[in-house]
Amino acid sequence: MKPRLSIAKERFYSVADFNREFASDDACLEYIKEQRWPNGVTKCEKCSIERKHHRVTGRTAYACDHCGNHVYPLTGTVFAKSTTSLKTWFYVMYLMGSTRCAMSAKRIQRETGVTYKTAWRTFREIRRLLTNEDLQLERPTAQIDNGDAPSLSREGVIGGFSHNGSERQPSSLG
Repeated sequence: MKPRLSIAKERFYSVADFNREFASDDACLEYIKEQRWPNGVTKCEKCSIERKHHRVTGRTAYACDHCGNHVYPLTGTVFAKSTTSLKTWFYVMYLMGSTRCAMSAKRIQRETGVTYKTAWRTFREIRRLLTNEDLQLERPTAQIDNGDAPSLSREGVIGGFSHNGSERQPSSLG
């Protein structure tokens, strides 16, 4: 019998943890703002000075503390013109990241309570972002293949043989 793999408690992120961290759309918007502008400090377009911005009630905007000019943290993201709540977007990302097997739009529809069209659109947008080759999610690494240990490179080569079985040349540093 195989030993059961377990995740350490401090590394496990449950649905309860998700709901605690992202309790509302405001919490999701605050998270996006902190990712884009740590501590709410960004350059005001009107003042041309780095200033702190505060939340505008009832809008997805933050206003400059000095002149009141609005900045929108959702601009340039997949959330920008979406009528779907931010919490739903975040929950779909959580579902896609926490499952080992493939996720379907139908399952997203059942889990979130949105229409199939909305579930399909959010699923497609998130998957498009995850498969975007222009996004660099990690630093490029040098790979040395001496044939002893299996390796996986961007070209899809495992342990010195490509997926179609032909032998490949060892990688050089650089």
